[in-house]
Amino acid sequence: MNKLIQLTLGLLLLAVGTTHAAGTPAVPAVQQTIEVTAQQLEALQQQGQAIFSGEVIAKQGEITLYCDKLVIYSLVGQQKVDRLEAFGKVRVVQLDRTATADKVIYRQQQGTLRLIGNAQLHQGQNRVAGEEITLFLEENRSLVKGGDGGRVKAVLFPEPQKVPQ
Repeated sequence: MNKLIQLTLGLLLLAVGTTHAAGTPAVPAVQQTIEVTAQQLEALQQQGQAIFSGEVIAKQGEITLYCDKLVIYSLVGQQKVDRLEAFGKVRVVQLDRTATADKVIYRQQQGTLRLIGNAQLHQGQNRVAGEEITLFLEENRSLVKGGDGGRVKAVLFPEPQKVPQ
């Protein structure tokens, strides 16, 4: 169970990770520049939406998001982001941590990251899977649901024992 908690907490960094170089203080990812590339960008200013589509890659620090479509919802009349929704072969990568799902919804104000549809979290060989995984970022907890009769699956490998020399 401890390994599951470590995996889940480690994967929380996918959403709120920090980046640092040797000798420099860590900078929260939310304060770093986001670079998004895609085949198309549609800006709907009245609705406060930016829609990136076609082989979308979004990078912020050491976190990279890959998907078919990314919709950024801003609070109407403000320059503040309300939520991000990623669709189609969604993959979030940070170092040896990877999250995949059919759809991902990140709500910064609520501090939640929801992986919906074939949701999986990987760190090294360890894996947790379910139909939906919700990470409650500020509470350091997660909820994994199996969905319509499905079951949650966790594959955890023990850390190798260090042999005293």
